Amino acid sequence: MKKILLAALMTLYSVQIFAQSAQDILKGMTSGEKVKVKPEYNFAGSLKFETSNVYKGKPSKGEMRWYFPLANEALFGTLMKMGEGTGKDVRAVIDYNNKAMIMFMEEQKMVMGIPLDIEKTMKDIQNDPKTKVSSPKKTGRKKTILGYACEEWVSDNTDYTSSMWMSDKVPIASASFYKIMSQQLFKSTGTPMPTDMKGIPLEIQSTTKKTGDKYGMICTEISNKPTKFSTAGYKTM
Repeated sequence: MKKILLAALMTLYSVQIFAQSAQDILKGMTSGEKVKVKPEYNFAGSLKFETSNVYKGKPSKGEMRWYFPLANEALFGTLMKMGEGTGKDVRAVIDYNNKAMIMFMEEQKMVMGIPLDIEKTMKDIQNDPKTKVSSPKKTGRKKTILGYACEEWVSDNTDYTSSMWMSDKVPIASASFYKIMSQQLFKSTGTPMPTDMKGIPLEIQSTTKKTGDKYGMICTEISNKPTKFSTAGYKTM
């Protein structure tokens, strides 16, 4: 169970704050606090990404989706493909208003609500003296991804360097998604986003300075097809 959870966390958070996020969620799992799971979580559409990793010299590839919320919702959904035909795909929802993460474990047909205060996680990262992070800076480089103009932003800390290709031209039917993306990127750098950094990332690349390990994701599909995560048929933990 713990291995599945930790693997899923990698799709929700950038590698810079993986350790802090894992600690917060594991604390939530063992806190004894109950999180009420809703019958369903609705989304306006999704972005599909191809992911690539190089860990200890061994490359691997995967797939994930980000789900953007309806206009009046404060949700962020994700799906991580853990292997074709394995039945081990993991879906998750971050519920900002209720300060919770909802994990769907497909193989076990279980759903679990975990207390998670995103604002606290961000403050902990920002106040950690060990986390020395530069505010993202625009490089001036531009390129097109899926037909949308993107600009590169880079950030740097003592352990990682990251590159994000941002676009504010993507026709996503959810204004709140841009606000949520700002929060997600805040977590990935530990610093407030520059006022002129707008849109959503269509590509992210991160490199570990000490080991050379790499993590990357690039958007391959943008869909405005409504989607729902239903808890019907799942055992609630």
